[in-house]
Amino acid sequence: MVKDPEMKKVSIVVPCYNTAAYLARCMEHIIRQTIGLENIEIILVDDASTDNGATLQMIMEYEQKYPETVIAVPLEQNMRQGGARNIGISYAGGEYLMFCDADDWLSLDAMEILYRTAQEYQADVVEYLMKEVTVYDEGIEPVEEEYSVYLGDMGDEAYRKKMLMVSADDFSLGCMRKFYRLSLILDNRIRFAEHLRLEEPSFTLPVRLYEKTHICIDKVLYYYFQTPNSTMRGGTHSWDDRKFDNAKVWISLIDDLAGRGFLQKYYPELECMFYDWGFGLSIRMLLQKGYTLTQDEMQFFKEVMLRLFPNIERNPYIRTRNNDWDMILHTVLETELTQENVQEFNRIMQYYVYRYAEESEKKNV
Repeated sequence: MVKDPEMKKVSIVVPCYNTAAYLARCMEHIIRQTIGLENIEIILVDDASTDNGATLQMIMEYEQKYPETVIAVPLEQNMRQGGARNIGISYAGGEYLMFCDADDWLSLDAMEILYRTAQEYQADVVEYLMKEVTVYDEGIEPVEEEYSVYLGDMGDEAYRKKMLMVSADDFSLGCMRKFYRLSLILDNRIRFAEHLRLEEPSFTLPVRLYEKTHICIDKVLYYYFQTPNSTMRGGTHSWDDRKFDNAKVWISLIDDLAGRGFLQKYYPELECMFYDWGFGLSIRMLLQKGYTLTQDEMQFFKEVMLRLFPNIERNPYIRTRNNDWDMILHTVLETELTQENVQEFNRIMQYYVYRYAEESEKKNV
């Protein structure tokens, strides 16, 4: 493909919802990128903020100040991050695409490193490291340090299947710490689930199934700022009306992958992923947030699992595993649920979740 000489090297989409307090810091780290502002297209999407116009005003001011670089996109209806990113992608015209939340920031050399790596290896996706921080004292200036590059040949089907089963930090289902060839996204019409939390796999899993070359670099280029209002943290957010969001994302995702012909091709892998991420994770997250599942809620998760994958107990990946969590989930699937045994399942699962959290915390000390 002949590159348009006027095409920017990188399009970056920044969803903004009531982020007036953080956006300036995020933008400073984008505007000062060492790749050069002339090579960047910044798409700021105001996701129907409710802060009396403060976020929208900042976005419009950036567009006025940098008319050749910034595109301001105000939404009348809140679409949540998935919908806001979809809108942003529709405006993107760069060679590569990346995302940044408005309360986070990039290392100043992030785009330069990612673009150079993508060009060198002709990569469809370059994945990099993210660091969670609570204060603004890192990533302020580029740090000269060596880093390793790992090549993933996704054209090798055996390797692709192996990578579908990997949940390690260097090959995640999150969308933020990845640098995408934009044509891969547009040509295959890959989109995020909208109006739902935990939407990122709806985008990244199709990418993983279409991409040919995936590069991982072990360098921190993205700083994830822990704020009380971030999606995954809970904080002041109530999950009462969002308990089923994760399951809904995965139900929609499996339907999408079936329509693309991937479900039949990678059935055991996708069956196992739904079991782990769509079924098991949906239950575990609610327990982690302090919820006790009702009989109806647990029955919902069970019925969805068995409706989509009725022979899950035969899955070759799951059958080789031997851990407490799988044993609990298998028992739930095999048992006729009652108020009494659901209460007992909650007790056992909560014990497991808290014990797992304690063990993970000890490992990180």
